[in-house]
Amino acid sequence: MSQTTWVPVTIVALLVLTTFWLGKVASTQPLLGSSGFTHDPDYVVENFAALTFDAQGRPHSRLSANRMVHYMDDDSTELELPRFERHDGETAPISVHSRRGLITADSRDVYFLGDVRLTRAAMAGQKALELTTEYIRIVPDDDILRTDKPIVLRQGNSIIEAAGLLIDGEKRIFQLAGRVKAVYEKRN
Repeated sequence: MSQTTWVPVTIVALLVLTTFWLGKVASTQPLLGSSGFTHDPDYVVENFAALTFDAQGRPHSRLSANRMVHYMDDDSTELELPRFERHDGETAPISVHSRRGLITADSRDVYFLGDVRLTRAAMAGQKALELTTEYIRIVPDDDILRTDKPIVLRQGNSIIEAAGLLIDGEKRIFQLAGRVKAVYEKRN
């Protein structure tokens, strides 16, 4: 073979090798999610606290946590040891705390997960109230609290157990769901 014959063969061989190499490189590159971001935190806040006010400018509710982590890809927020407190001045203060929490992207719902404890301070004629469960969803703006997990509600020596609960503060609804058992303390 002459030298002029080797030049086209060499060029074709280089093109084949380059195409093969580009195919391998392209197939090994990680693909990002459809939103274009990975699920990495974009900011972290230690000792987080947020306060909301009513129409008259009085404090209405407070959400706090030891740590808040926000993710840009889905706009979700995770909370470590969250605490929600509602104190509107008209009813007894209510607080909810748990091991973990989640806030939806629109900041409308707050989810409390793991060892959830709700307490309501004593009021005139009523003893303090404590509710325990593993999960509660709170919609602060609508004054709704809901869970589909078993609950135990204690007030003095009275105990109520149920498979779920809905409290709608605006509509004044307190609804227990499924397998309700109760022991009431006799009032004197």
